[in-house]
Amino acid sequence: MPYLKLRKPLNGLKELRDFDPGLADLSALLIGRKPVLYTDFTADSWPYIKNLCEVLKLKYLMPEALYGREGFKAIPRAGKRMLLIGKTLSALKQAAKSWYRSPTDPDWGVLLGYPECCVKAYIGWRSVAETTDLVNHTSANTQANKKLYFGLNNVFNYFSRLTGKPADMDAFARIRAANKGLDLAALQVISWHPCAYDCRHSVAVAKEIFAFLQEYLPGRAAVLREYLAKPVLFRDKYEYVVLDGTAKNGKARYSRLAAPYSLLPGSIVKKLAAGNALAAGKNGVSAFRDKKLLCTVNSARPFSLLNFAAR
Repeated sequence: MPYLKLRKPLNGLKELRDFDPGLADLSALLIGRKPVLYTDFTADSWPYIKNLCEVLKLKYLMPEALYGREGFKAIPRAGKRMLLIGKTLSALKQAAKSWYRSPTDPDWGVLLGYPECCVKAYIGWRSVAETTDLVNHTSANTQANKKLYFGLNNVFNYFSRLTGKPADMDAFARIRAANKGLDLAALQVISWHPCAYDCRHSVAVAKEIFAFLQEYLPGRAAVLREYLAKPVLFRDKYEYVVLDGTAKNGKARYSRLAAPYSLLPGSIVKKLAAGNALAAGKNGVSAFRDKKLLCTVNSARPFSLLNFAAR
């Protein structure tokens, strides 16, 4: 399992794993921005997690052992169990007592330390999840043509966005295959989905988490900036292009299309790759080479230009 070396010791630790628990959750917990995190784990992960908690003086609790499997479910056939980790036992007990609650119950999200506005927005999206991807839903709540802090970029974070339908799971498998060698699940600064890409509460926490990563894991921070701090031309959950460039007022200039890659039809990708500028509108997107119009891609499903940047 991959370990990341810390630039300086953290309570004596010299390296951290990238998952079980995930770095976004763990960082938020350590800086006091998150009271409780939950993760699933396998038996061979337990020595690492137990040592991690002991060294960092964190408490842990296994909710399934106390309250059964009414809450979030691990995968028993894979030998996985669920775990709550926090700084205080009282916070863990309070969260464990809410284990039975649905992931769409606002109390559960708030107990995990997610901003209340983001919890409410996520619950609201669940009622339209079959027809509208969460990114489009969030984009609609965001002030148009605004420069967006890259720490809220959740385009590649499919956790809690999957419907579980066969077609959806097949597309998810294909997009992971299209980005082989790149762990999409690790490309996140915050572990929740923001209510809007200009949510001031989420931006504030994201900046603190990123500062923590820069202090202890600067290499990891650099990877997150590399992949997340770029404009994204977005149409749907599995159809987008990342632009290595800049954007403003629904227009972008770019030198190339960058990873992660999506399932956007190759014919469209080829047209966009031939250009170095584009303009996105309600009816589609126009691609240019300098000032020369190369093509216009008409689309019944609108494209939006999400201007994620380092700011």
